[in-house]
Amino acid sequence: MKIVISIYRKLLRLEFWRWKHVNYPVLGLFAIILVWDTAAQIFLKIGVSSHGKFPTHSINAMGAYLATIAAEPMIWLGALALILAFITWLAIIARIDLSKAHPATSFSYVTVTISSAIFLHEVISPLQISGIILIIFGIYLTSE
Repeated sequence: MKIVISIYRKLLRLEFWRWKHVNYPVLGLFAIILVWDTAAQIFLKIGVSSHGKFPTHSINAMGAYLATIAAEPMIWLGALALILAFITWLAIIARIDLSKAHPATSFSYVTVTISSAIFLHEVISPLQISGIILIIFGIYLTSE
């Protein structure tokens, strides 16, 4: 109950909108990791889209599929973006508590969903929009 009252008081005082305790270098690193992670997901999706579904019926079929997509430039761009995201992640967790850093990475659910709509022409449902709002609110709550 104390938590609910604390959130209520903070919202009443509009602390949610104040930027008095912002660590700008870390905020910049979070922006960078979101770009890398979102780009990686879009590149990987584009890379596998023309090759159909991942086969799970046999090891040989899986190997053949992996060999085929290994020649895709978008797969390599996605892998590079994941490596850069990993390096950025190390820089973030070297600066702040993991308990605050990790929940903030959930914002990638928001950026990937929006980017999928823009670049892959996927449809975002009202339920997904509700989920995005909940994720943003959850990130705020865990950052306190």
